[in-house]
Amino acid sequence: MKRQLSAISFAAVLIFGACSSEQKKSEPAYVPNSDIRVVEANMIKEGDKRIKAEAVLGTPTFEENTQDGSVLEWYLESTTYQKNSYKTLAEKPSRVDDSTKYIKVIVDKKGVIKKYEYKL
Repeated sequence: MKRQLSAISFAAVLIFGACSSEQKKSEPAYVPNSDIRVVEANMIKEGDKRIKAEAVLGTPTFEENTQDGSVLEWYLESTTYQKNSYKTLAEKPSRVDDSTKYIKVIVDKKGVIKKYEYKL
């Protein structure tokens, strides 16, 4: 009886192990609570402070600091549950092309937005 039970258990483990070994598509990592809508993206203007941009848009995906100021970039992906809504990617995509959705903010040393551009 114990042999039959162990044989059945062993066979079950092999079958389930083989079924679950398929390559699963992994979803890209997102910044938590980072949904951005087009309305919010339109709230930021040149001349605003950096703090306002980060308060409205959340944590940037990529930030580069220079002597003249900073470049902040948010890379986005459309959501399926709300129209005109986007989730912020946690990492910069390996390939950025014409279909990539982004928001780019250039800030001077004093924290004032000098250039604001986006593609949603």
